[in-house]
Amino acid sequence: MFILFIGLGISFAFAQENKPVIKFKPLFIEGIGSEESRFLESLIQSYLSDIGVVIDYIDSDYSGESGAAPDYTISGSIHVERDGPVFLLEISDARTGDIHSITSAYRSTGELVLKARSVLETAFSANVKEDEKKREALPEQMDENLITGIWRGEAGIEIVRLQHGGRGVAIFSSGAQMVLSYIIENNILKIWQVSPNSERFYYPLPFNVAKQLAAGAEPMNWELSLYNKGTVLGGIKIATGVRLDRGEVVELLPGGDVREVIWIKTGH
Repeated sequence: MFILFIGLGISFAFAQENKPVIKFKPLFIEGIGSEESRFLESLIQSYLSDIGVVIDYIDSDYSGESGAAPDYTISGSIHVERDGPVFLLEISDARTGDIHSITSAYRSTGELVLKARSVLETAFSANVKEDEKKREALPEQMDENLITGIWRGEAGIEIVRLQHGGRGVAIFSSGAQMVLSYIIENNILKIWQVSPNSERFYYPLPFNVAKQLAAGAEPMNWELSLYNKGTVLGGIKIATGVRLDRGEVVELLPGGDVREVIWIKTGH
């Protein structure tokens, strides 16, 4: 059983001479033959070994050369949808307790094999340095004129258009549109979902998972601050997480998916 937090993308910095220790939990693979499943799992583990020191999940007493516990725990699943395999990768950061996930859909297992390395490298890239600069900077004074316009940058969402009067709309990668409302309170931009839930807000999760989320998830909401001369909104997105057991929904977790987001202003 594992907890899946919806969303894509998180970056971690690491140095080649001081690689992170990664505890790797066997993937749950469904709809793929046993031989191909073993190959995919070995491939993922091999790619992880290029990033850090990989240890078996059952080796719970392992400590790194410095005596430190593993930095990250990796788990996830691969299952086959009608359009091809879906790869869910969950990364648990032992330093912060945060759990993040990357969800990728492919046309074939061959495409998954070709692109899995880049997915893993993205997850552990050094781009976090830019996020750290943003977090260290003081938020700028916000008003409606500064935040209205077109924003991009959140995985799974193509654009967000914020308009005057506390109105907005998000267009998802699936083509779904979500009507938004917002207020500025204590120099924080608070945005919340107005539209009824739709399975398409949760693509590319399996349809049965997306359907149950659409039926029972709380509205998504964001809390963002303004940076970089009014061109960057950064903060958190809060959504409903889901607990899965062998691909089936066990429990919805209201407010259980909290992750950092950055929006870049690309138009007015």
